[in-house]
Amino acid sequence: MQEKEILKLNKDINNYIRDFNRFYDNTETLIDLGKEIEDLRNQVTRLEKTDTNDFHLERLKEIHNMKIDLYNELLALDKHNIIILWQETSKILKTMNKVSDKDLRDNHPTLDIKMFRKLQANIKDKNKLFKPPFKVRLKYKINQLFNWRRTGCKQ
Repeated sequence: MQEKEILKLNKDINNYIRDFNRFYDNTETLIDLGKEIEDLRNQVTRLEKTDTNDFHLERLKEIHNMKIDLYNELLALDKHNIIILWQETSKILKTMNKVSDKDLRDNHPTLDIKMFRKLQANIKDKNKLFKPPFKVRLKYKINQLFNWRRTGCKQ
């Protein structure tokens, strides 16, 4: 494997790590937002049972609905990110599979081969984890094509 390909692989792995960390942060935000929505729902239900100020109750319902909308948008983004991560890991694995141990020993003697293979196995596991169902991948590709036709053909 040439130095240029190794540098590209290194860049792809760094991008994957960055994107994975962002995905993790977004997932944590979804979990926290889900808890906030549930708390608001419980609070609204409790206030509806007691005859409290209608203005306060309506305001809480508005906040609840806004948070649900935000949650749904983040969930859609999360699904999109899963597909992106799956594509990235597939691309990285394809490149890593081209690298032989002999090639690593000959051209990159300072690189720990066991660590490289361990990283490869970890990325392979993540790839299996992220792999969306066929229908989801097909829908994503169709949406990409429609978006490309809308934006790309007009330019």
